[in-house]
Amino acid sequence: MKDFSQTASCIAIALMGLSAPVAASAQSTAQPAPEAEASGGIADIIVTAERREQNVQKAPLTIQVIGGDDLSKAGITDTASLQKMTSGLQIGANGASTQVFLRGVGSFAAGTLTSPGVAFNVDGIYVGRPEGTSGNFYDIARVEVLKGPQGTLYGRNATGGAINVITNEPRLGARTAEMNFEGGNYNLLHASGAVNLPIGDTAAIRGAFNIINRDGYLSDGQNDDVQQAARLRFKWEPSPDLTLLLNADYSHVGGRGGDYVYLPRRPGASPYESMTTPEANAYMHAFGPGGAVVYDALNDNYSDTTLYNFSAQLDYRMPFATLTIIPAYRYVDANYIIHFTTTLENRSVIKQKTLEVRLGNSSRALTWVLGGYAYRDSSENGTVSVRSAPFMDNLITVTPKSTSYAAFGQATLTLTDGLRLIGGLRYTHEKKSLYGNTFSRVSQSTLYRFDGEQSFNNVSYKVGAEFDLAPNSLLYATYSTGYKSGGFSQIAAPNSYGAEKLRAFEAGVKNRFLNNRVQVNLSGFHWKYKDIQDSRPGFDSAGNLSLITFNSGDATIYGGTADIVLKPTQADTISLSGEYAHSEYDQFAYLTPQGFFNPISTGCAVSGPYAPGAALPMRASGQTVNGGPLPVFLSNCAGFQVARVPKWSGTAAYAHDFTLANGATVTADASVNFASARWLTIDFIDAERDGAYAVVNANLTYSAPGDRWSVGLFGRNLNKAVYYTGGIQSGSVAGLVAANIGAPRTYGIRANFKFGG
Repeated sequence: MKDFSQTASCIAIALMGLSAPVAASAQSTAQPAPEAEASGGIADIIVTAERREQNVQKAPLTIQVIGGDDLSKAGITDTASLQKMTSGLQIGANGASTQVFLRGVGSFAAGTLTSPGVAFNVDGIYVGRPEGTSGNFYDIARVEVLKGPQGTLYGRNATGGAINVITNEPRLGARTAEMNFEGGNYNLLHASGAVNLPIGDTAAIRGAFNIINRDGYLSDGQNDDVQQAARLRFKWEPSPDLTLLLNADYSHVGGRGGDYVYLPRRPGASPYESMTTPEANAYMHAFGPGGAVVYDALNDNYSDTTLYNFSAQLDYRMPFATLTIIPAYRYVDANYIIHFTTTLENRSVIKQKTLEVRLGNSSRALTWVLGGYAYRDSSENGTVSVRSAPFMDNLITVTPKSTSYAAFGQATLTLTDGLRLIGGLRYTHEKKSLYGNTFSRVSQSTLYRFDGEQSFNNVSYKVGAEFDLAPNSLLYATYSTGYKSGGFSQIAAPNSYGAEKLRAFEAGVKNRFLNNRVQVNLSGFHWKYKDIQDSRPGFDSAGNLSLITFNSGDATIYGGTADIVLKPTQADTISLSGEYAHSEYDQFAYLTPQGFFNPISTGCAVSGPYAPGAALPMRASGQTVNGGPLPVFLSNCAGFQVARVPKWSGTAAYAHDFTLANGATVTADASVNFASARWLTIDFIDAERDGAYAVVNANLTYSAPGDRWSVGLFGRNLNKAVYYTGGIQSGSVAGLVAANIGAPRTYGIRANFKFGG
């Protein structure tokens, strides 16, 4: 605690020092936002990160906002692509699931049983399962990435932060349409569009669609992108006091789907060589008999995920507060085959119901929100290993259920002119249950069952203060907590793991100065990450090999973020978003059964073996004794850099507008996304260490007078950087790693057409 307090004090003092000259400049040159925009200054951005509309420069937290046009230019068509534009964000994949990590806090999602560590929300509705994040990235107003625990307003599973996707609402009185087209290498064909129609003076409807077809990056066509999606939104505003929004959307993700590449790569092979080629199979088999992928036309890769979402939002503005009610229903049917030594075919059907009710008001003296939240999901999941040892034709069926209720509140109280106090509290009760079994299709018998129930109660809180150093300069400091509930692994009992928690201090300063042409946002953070949930292959108590989730230990993560925007002229924009993060495991140990790997495949210190029932020298995998049927080795990884946390990461960009004599505009922009070396997963072997990378992107766009249409060229990863976004060591072959690889160089042409006004 002493180290924590000292670090917090240093962060606060440093930020106050940095802000002093900034505040003085802002005080003498600041102009109202409309004047700044008219004179070519940096435009204000309105966000809803704190469950109310506010200028992002007045929000006391680290938040990155990406507009819809910027998402389109960068080719962001799914959740995984967001890491191109967000510092500290690392995203991998496993089948239909996304694995999202902010500053190393997240979830190694491996199916229906796991919950995310970064909350993903679409139009204010929480998406509870990692399979449900697909098909949302079209007709978007903005994406908000909130860093740090958001336990008070967003609740459970927002330990590392939150990603908010906000789509365009219907516009009253507007009759407009928009069409977008893209074509490029890998046979890319991408079309999207939206139509907005008024219904009288008080209502409007908006329909949008998105279609993508692109060949795969891997040598056998895997890692393709095949999407079809449609969204319909209805808005009714019969009076200034009442607004009703109705939403329905459908999406389908198909094609070959995503899959892994292997590390270390065979000599002379392309980084994008698939595991299923004969050459790759022969190379992997050299690692061990289980190294080859069992592959034929009967178990060819595929992805087939269908999603339906229905929701409503009612806002009733009363004299003393605004009442908001948001009911929602989500349905996901996810089917896929992936390969990595074991070929797994999976189907998951997930049904989710949520209801959120909020009452809130904003005034100069007091801004507050009170609310209640209810969540329920149920799933049916089946996984079969297709003719692959050691799971030879085993069928795993599981039906997990989760129910959660919460009450929350947060307020900002004005003490003096410019000084405000922040306080928030959330109580959550959650219950999880699991019923499942592993069935042998060879012996036609149940090998073992895995059933269980758990309940969790948590109080998360946030306290802090904010101070206006000048009209356009905000200084803030907060202390907050986050929580992710425990759960179950698909293994024989004992199969449960506990909750993980995060305590975070953050101090920051947000500034605009020089007539709103310079924006400098700085923040420092210190996180204590407790009872970390992670996953790796291992044996359960019955001696069965499986992917096991466990509480691995504790970590400390601290650093700073700088977000800078410069607009020296009306035609030029320079931006830099960078983050430094020092991370280290304070305690981190896991068990590997004897005979699992020989020798043990880890970069950590190894001791043992320890006989069944023997006491362990330290807590490992949630255990103080070896509770399994086999002798185990203990790997002590304390002191290692936290997996999936680059020490340096960020983006830098420059754009220039050339105005032509006829009123048209040519825009040239370039950007670079970078990250330093990091561990892909938690064995800490050489093959899991990915080096530093930088990805260069560029666009050249001609926009007709009045911005009625535009045409342009794009290039992404122009420097052909090879980098990886996640990975896991083989469950049967020591030293062989399955990794998610980033996209290669892509390029093409795009066109945009707008109709109406």
